Amino acid sequence: MVQAQISLEWLLEGFKYDLESTTRPKTVKYYCGEISHFLWWADATGVPSDIRLLTKHHIQAFFHYLATTHIGNGSAREPAAVERLRWPYYRALRQFFGWAVKEGYLQNNPMDNIVVKRPQPAPIEPYRPEHINRILKVLDYDWQTSKTQRQKMLAVRNRAIFLLFLESGIRLEELAGLQLEDIDLQRQRVTIRLGKMGKSRLGRPPPQTPSPLPLNSKVP
Repeated sequence: MVQAQISLEWLLEGFKYDLESTTRPKTVKYYCGEISHFLWWADATGVPSDIRLLTKHHIQAFFHYLATTHIGNGSAREPAAVERLRWPYYRALRQFFGWAVKEGYLQNNPMDNIVVKRPQPAPIEPYRPEHINRILKVLDYDWQTSKTQRQKMLAVRNRAIFLLFLESGIRLEELAGLQLEDIDLQRQRVTIRLGKMGKSRLGRPPPQTPSPLPLNSKVP
């Protein structure tokens, strides 16, 4: 008796339905988009559409295709760029084939002996001097156009928050979680109670941190 074909396209629909019940729409779109690209490549190159006929060789051929084919802007791929390109497909396909094994459509996962290293994150581009100057000009303008004492206090506060974030190395989430009692103006330090990995630490603006007030300004 000939077994019915278990097509990749049909399985992707089931995988999508399961994802929709457990993950965010953005995650569903991410996984299904990468897997759909693999399915397009498989169809274009004559790879069997029955998931039981897929092998490690087919997956490796797909990764070779990613490394040697220009996708997007057609620029040449450096090794680091190739790693970044392969990684999302590797993650998505591991999830997909792992799900197929769990659901009983496959006995063995063709991804089991394929390893793709997680790429190093790209360095974060710091603020440029012109960006900082523009933000400071906006903050100074808020001060200059303030008409009430409350508005002036808020303008001073906002400038101090920006300078603390800019020069102390504090993370944005940590900055947003600060309370008044965490700020010690006498000793010029900030207590970060819930930092990375739930750890607490002390933060201190560098000595060159300028005053939170614009030059020649006084709070009435």
